[in-house]
Amino acid sequence: MKKNIKFKLLTLILLISLGNVFGQNPRNKIIFLNDYYSSYADTAENDIANRDNLYKEKIQTAIFNSYFLKSEYSDIVNNFLSAPIQNTTELKQAIERINVNKKKIESKITSALKKSNTYIKNDSLTIYILPANPDNKAIMQSMSGIMGLTAGSKQILLTIEPEIVGWEEMLEYAVAHEFNHTYWTNLNFGKSTKWTLLDYLIFEGRGDSFAHLLYPKVKAPWTSALNEKNKKDLWNKIKPKLQSEDIPFQMEVMFGSRNFPFSGGYTLGYDIVQKALKNTIKSVENWTNLSSEKLLEMSGYK
Repeated sequence: MKKNIKFKLLTLILLISLGNVFGQNPRNKIIFLNDYYSSYADTAENDIANRDNLYKEKIQTAIFNSYFLKSEYSDIVNNFLSAPIQNTTELKQAIERINVNKKKIESKITSALKKSNTYIKNDSLTIYILPANPDNKAIMQSMSGIMGLTAGSKQILLTIEPEIVGWEEMLEYAVAHEFNHTYWTNLNFGKSTKWTLLDYLIFEGRGDSFAHLLYPKVKAPWTSALNEKNKKDLWNKIKPKLQSEDIPFQMEVMFGSRNFPFSGGYTLGYDIVQKALKNTIKSVENWTNLSSEKLLEMSGYK
């Protein structure tokens, strides 16, 4: 009996050690949501007139209710899932590309989570994998095949299109970026009742600064979408409205619109945080938890 107990104990220690060596954290989970999309695609092909309702039922509502009802950013997730997918034929192909690359996806995510945890700690995360919407090809191309969204302190959504060159490197970068968001959310969500344009700029600037620290060779186009003159012009335009809590306005600044340049807010936010960190020896843990106002002050932006 004693030998059996010792054997089991040694086996457990070995498994834990191997998990640490290979970066596998049993508390983190990777969930592929392909089945929801496959079910929708199969049904919608035979009921085209009812396609949008089917999408809402089988994807948006089903996924949201199953996983994200209690997420800190549940409203954002629900909105993210709301756009119907029209091209079910290409959707099936996108799903198959995810299936073919499943092992590689899992390996890249596991590696990025392990690397991220060497700088800041946040465990028991769940990563949800979604196939790319064929109607968003241009957007996915501009983001090197990866689109990330933080649902809360313990949840990340990743839309992946393995057909686009460079997706493997961008996947690791995206995991690190979103990991920084989950870490910040875990420690800071709810401390303030408002969310301003400045908060949004700095939130994304922190995420990209962390991801670039871990993966300096990966080029994220949205962090360098503006030249120096355009950055100055955009800054002067939005400076009087940094305390705005108007979400549609914030989205325009961050992503671009008729009134604002493409990815301008992301570029500006990254530049502000990079300038703030240029002459500091603060740890990642420290600067990630600094307030938006403090990082703006440190940046020297006027």
